[in-house]
Amino acid sequence: MARLINNRYYFDYNATSPLADSVKDWFPNGDLLFANPSSIHSSGKKSKRFINETKKYLEKLFSLDSTFRIFFHSGASEGVNSLVKGFAQKSFAANKKVHFIHSHVDHSCVFNLKDELELYGHEVSRFGVDANGEYDIEEVISLINKSSAPTLLNFTWVNNENGVVWNLEDLSRIKKETNCYIHVDAVQSIGKIEEWKKLNLIADAYTFSGHKFGAMKGIGFSFVKEDFPFCSLIRGGGQQEGMRSGTENTNGIYSLKLALEELCERENFSKLNEAKIFIESEIEKVLDSKAFIVSKNAKSRNANTIYLVIPGKKADILITAFDLARMDVSSGSACSSGAVLPSRVLQAMGVNEEDAKSALRFSFAYDLSLEESKEYSEKIITVLKRFL
Repeated sequence: MARLINNRYYFDYNATSPLADSVKDWFPNGDLLFANPSSIHSSGKKSKRFINETKKYLEKLFSLDSTFRIFFHSGASEGVNSLVKGFAQKSFAANKKVHFIHSHVDHSCVFNLKDELELYGHEVSRFGVDANGEYDIEEVISLINKSSAPTLLNFTWVNNENGVVWNLEDLSRIKKETNCYIHVDAVQSIGKIEEWKKLNLIADAYTFSGHKFGAMKGIGFSFVKEDFPFCSLIRGGGQQEGMRSGTENTNGIYSLKLALEELCERENFSKLNEAKIFIESEIEKVLDSKAFIVSKNAKSRNANTIYLVIPGKKADILITAFDLARMDVSSGSACSSGAVLPSRVLQAMGVNEEDAKSALRFSFAYDLSLEESKEYSEKIITVLKRFL
């Protein structure tokens, strides 16, 4: 039987995931860590021990070398802002301007930094993608080399809307030919692609967010090379080697370890991909000639995301129909006060403005089974047929 969340079918794992069972079990049964980890008394030392244990676990899980440091933060938005603004601030303090480069399909926490960076005189460039969500490495290298300023490239490993996966091996060539700094948005990688633990250590920083894989909300982490120049966004008592001040969220930090341990034990990429492909193939059987699956022909896609465009059908109406059928799905567009905004990502991929308001995204759990996919596809198709 398909697992239900609050008696509903939840197909929005790219937005957020429910707490892992191991995290939920720890709350009532565990010795919750309340003491300040900076305190030198026994309770404080215990909290610090759990933080250090999580750090060591992450270092081993991702095979980090000694050049990387780890700091914890509230999640992807803070992590990205800390590294990008911190990089710009470091140069600004030395009367230098920086060059920040990112794609037109990056997450809003990256995309919306442009105005603030330019306010301080920094340069921001954006590169495009094709109809499949693929980027041109030659364009990226050319953009970087056009500027003599210190340059930071944001590289989104897995796109949250279309599920397209970019090749981390490309970073080796980019680094060799430009010597720029590279930050990888790895938020959507864990449990959704086969080799999510295999990082390209040529990059200077990676950012992750815990609520995407079953840890608590309000906790994330970044890996940063020791020589990456940035100033802390959060100033205070100098915690975490000065990279992020403030009393550490010990319970949140330890939930990262618990959730990742559970995920590593239960994940099976080939089974997830098989289940996703089954749902996708069943959906394709009922689509009319105008509707289409986004990025179907991309070189690499994640194993949990199906993104549809159904021209002529507004996303809010589609989402409401699924909601009434007890299914939680999302759209690439932002809905506010009854107004549906076109997906910026779809428009960057060449979809016209009107069709970019007609997107539906299904994103599934990392342990989706083929048995569940058969039940899910039947329920999804029942609703879709009303609009096709």
